[in-house]
This record gives sequence, C-alpha cells and structure tokens, in this order.
Amino acid sequence: MKIHEKQKDVLSLLRKYEGNYRGFGYDQENRKFRGRLTIKPIVNNTGIYIHYTAIGIEGADLHKPSNLYTKETAIHNEEHTTIALDHENHLKLWSLNSNIGTMIIFDFRGMKYITNQKKHIVIFGYGTIEDNTMFREEITIELWDNGEIGYSYTWGESKGLYLSRSFITMKKT
Repeated sequence: MKIHEKQKDVLSLLRKYEGNYRGFGYDQENRKFRGRLTIKPIVNNTGIYIHYTAIGIEGADLHKPSNLYTKETAIHNEEHTTIALDHENHLKLWSLNSNIGTMIIFDFRGMKYITNQKKHIVIFGYGTIEDNTMFREEITIELWDNGEIGYSYTWGESKGLYLSRSFITMKKT
C-alpha cells in the first residue's frame, strides 16, 4: 500500500523536534498548569513516542522548578502516545492517558503550515466533531519554526459542547 506523502512529512517533521520541553498552559477553567513533554523517534525512526504530563499548580510560587510533585501540585494528565503508520499505512496516534484510562486511537486529520505564524499544525482526531451523541476529541500539535511546541486538546462528551479544553506552549530544555 502506498503511503500518503503528508503522513511521511508528519513523521519526518516530528523527528526534528526530538527532545524535552517545558512550559505553562491553561485548562478549560483557565487554571494555569506546568507541562513537560518528551518527543523521541522509536523503532528505527518508524514512529514517534511522546510522553506528556500536565501538572496543576496551587499557590503563588509558580516559577520555582522544585514546586513539581509536592503537596501543592496535582497531575492533571499523564499521557503515553505513539504516532506511527498502522497496518494499512494510515497515520495514527495511539494515546493512553490518565484522564480517560483506556487507549484511544486518533486518525490523522491533516497538517498545514501557517505562514504568518511560522508554524506547522498537525491534527489527530477521534469521533466526528458534529456528532453530539458520542465523545469526540482532537489533539493538535503545533511545531513552531523557532523550536517551540504547542499541544492542545479540544473535546466534547456525549450531549456536551465541543470546546477547547487545554493548551500549552513549551520550549526545549
């Protein structure tokens, strides 16, 4: 089976962002959190592994690195994700995370370059956004030309609104 060029481009682009990232983001209740993300190629560069942790912060000492994993913090989400081609050469994102507690397989929905913002946007999705009878979600990865990474979730529960739920921008450490 033929591999669509854009799918290969996504894997190649993600390989260029290999490394560890940290930053701050906001959830759907406008609460600030600290995020950590690791990207690394796996299995002879045929896939990408992502480990992401969002840590909610209580208190005023937001910028102190030692504030991680204390009684003043709580993990909002921990995620182990693999991006690779499936057995039919379709690009997929497999995510096991603490918010849902089960593996969800997201389809590659597209990639585009936004010239005026100097970034690529890669979108993976689960379910049909317009189908209010089921859970649906999209994970968007922003790959900025300056080396920063954005990571965001948009989702809606069955009979719920489909809204942006969290976003973060991180710099390489």
